[in-house]
Amino acid sequence: MSVKIEFAELQTPLFLGGKNHQVKLQHGSGLALEYDREEKELLVTYNKKTAIIPSSNVASMTIGTLQAEQPVAAPRPGRPIKAQASSPTDHVFADGPGKTRD
Repeated sequence: MSVKIEFAELQTPLFLGGKNHQVKLQHGSGLALEYDREEKELLVTYNKKTAIIPSSNVASMTIGTLQAEQPVAAPRPGRPIKAQASSPTDHVFADGPGKTRD
């Protein structure tokens, strides 16, 4: 079973298809990344050439979109939430209760 990879970082630079790709590989611009889970190899294709990289040479990988994205929660209505930290003059310029002068 193979998995599409979005980003991979290698231990050593990769030279493939007449181009030096260095150690950080990003899917796109003619570069295709796929990880074979059974063989534990990263398959990198560029310019109709494929490199087989063993998993021992891969520092990290990011899987492409496999799951449906979670919906973003809508903000709650009401007053905006402020951090607890405030400035020394925050109470002077505050609207409503806590204001000491007009």
